Amino acid sequence: MLLRGLLLLDPGRPPTPGWLRIDGDRIAEVGEGASPGAARPDAGAPDCIITPAFIDAHIHLPQIDSVGADGMELLDWLNRVIYPAESWWGRSGATHMLRTAVRRMIHQGTLGFAGYLTSHGDVNAAATRALASGAGLPCRPRCIVGRVAMDREAPDDLLEHDRWRAGRAPSPTPLLPEPDHGARRPRCSISANPRFAISCTAELLAEIGWTVRDRRAAGAPIFTQTHLAESPAECARVARLFPDAPNYTSVYADAGLLDDRTLLAHCIHLADDEWRCIAERKSVVVHCPTANIFLEAGLFDLDAAREHGVRLALGSDVAAGPDVAMPRVARAMIEMAKLRRMTIAPEAHVPTPEQAWSMITRGNADALGWADAGRLEPGAAADLLILRTPETWLDEHLVGRLIYNWSAELLVSRIVEGRLVAPDTI
Repeated sequence: MLLRGLLLLDPGRPPTPGWLRIDGDRIAEVGEGASPGAARPDAGAPDCIITPAFIDAHIHLPQIDSVGADGMELLDWLNRVIYPAESWWGRSGATHMLRTAVRRMIHQGTLGFAGYLTSHGDVNAAATRALASGAGLPCRPRCIVGRVAMDREAPDDLLEHDRWRAGRAPSPTPLLPEPDHGARRPRCSISANPRFAISCTAELLAEIGWTVRDRRAAGAPIFTQTHLAESPAECARVARLFPDAPNYTSVYADAGLLDDRTLLAHCIHLADDEWRCIAERKSVVVHCPTANIFLEAGLFDLDAAREHGVRLALGSDVAAGPDVAMPRVARAMIEMAKLRRMTIAPEAHVPTPEQAWSMITRGNADALGWADAGRLEPGAAADLLILRTPETWLDEHLVGRLIYNWSAELLVSRIVEGRLVAPDTI
């Protein structure tokens, strides 16, 4: 497949007129100027922009239709809105909601994500098989996804699976099943997803730590996904549940859950020694600005993360985050940093639109261990977007215009695994 357009090779520089040739599911060649030979492009046009697809580093698929239940603090919102939605996923809603979540992401140009399912066993084994094979979906998004682990402080049906496993030695069901990838190149990998310290006993956290270490020793690149210090009430509850722990972060560190393949969502209310611990372990902090604003959880301290050299990613955190479109999440990151600068930190760093765009493409790809994603270069995965903008946008403010004016209507084509996705299938 041959694509032609303005190549957004680096968001910090003007796009380059050129072309891409795709072979299978990979970018085979990238060139500037006219298309090679007399070949007619299969997609794109001289005035179209070609960019890597977006990647979301934190999303809850079962919560895709739970957006907008406003007026509650985190823990109350979980109990009144989210846990009932996740119970419904386990009873009968998983197939429909999985398709809905994937379609909405694809519609907005997100073709890769790190995500959470629910705590149910067989239901989520089937969901991971569907993600891995693409069965019943418009395409196969690239993903790191895991069943949520939890054994306390939630409705019984959400605790049943992990409590059932704990009552049997050895457990008849592994903590981390592997998806059936089929014959094609794997696009879906399994992660360990302890929801957060409130919903996990020390025993369950320790089991997850042992399992992750064992899988990695066997050569599996397992990630861990969890939440950390999102709200003051959450932090206070963790302190009561783990009275011997010096701080919230140490709960995960003591269980062996902090390393360079750990994704920690939120991290709003951290002490300096916690930032140092995260930096030393090389864990990734996933900033979720739209969710933090919606739940009034707090203003993320981007400067603390930068000062400690912490690796950063960006996530929608649907359904606390009300928007699945990653350019709008990137915009929220900029706006939150401006708000901190205007109110509490006059010297606060504010990311540029170009830096924000890099985070939702190459930056998130690197955080998820996908060195072949989020970039336009030979050998990279052919997960791409083709955009058409007003002619007046094609200036030095192009990326800012895209972020502040984002609409899925800007998307002309979506290319997944080197193939065009038909709009009527989304």
